[in-house]
Amino acid sequence: MHGLPPSCGDGALSPSDVPSGTRGRLLLLLFVAFVVVALDRFTKELVLVVLEPGRFVPLLGDGVGWQLVFNPGAAFGIDLPPVVFPVVTVVLVVVVVRALAEESNALAVAAQGLVLGGAVGNVIDRLTRPGDGSAIGGSVVDFVAWGSFPRFNIADASITVGVVGYILTTLLIERQERRADITTV
Repeated sequence: MHGLPPSCGDGALSPSDVPSGTRGRLLLLLFVAFVVVALDRFTKELVLVVLEPGRFVPLLGDGVGWQLVFNPGAAFGIDLPPVVFPVVTVVLVVVVVRALAEESNALAVAAQGLVLGGAVGNVIDRLTRPGDGSAIGGSVVDFVAWGSFPRFNIADASITVGVVGYILTTLLIERQERRADITTV
């Protein structure tokens, strides 16, 4: 009736009412995000035990290595009010979940999972680590050192790779759709 799924008792949707494609996309998104958060948490806890804050440990010469730093700001050390980070993460979650229903490409969904997992990983730091004294003002643990580039972590790398991957996937899909439109004309 009116294109709506039948109700189940109290008006809730049963799992069988959810299209399998949407369920699959949601599971992929959550799996990728979970793996990113787990790897991010594990590596941060590991470097807190193994590395001495501020001391550079070379991996590939003097330019690439490990250096534990605590970042109270945003990416690249940009200073923003602490409330910005959880608000941006909540907005990101809402945008990604709403876009998921429209997304049909598994690579794009995986890229969204990378971004989502990275954002959640860094917010967990802000909520659980000391910082400016506020409940959401904690610092993020960064430890990957690459020359003079600001230090970063698994969550930061996941966000970057996810955004680039999503853009490239979207551009590729659009290009393929344009080619299909040209050949059908």
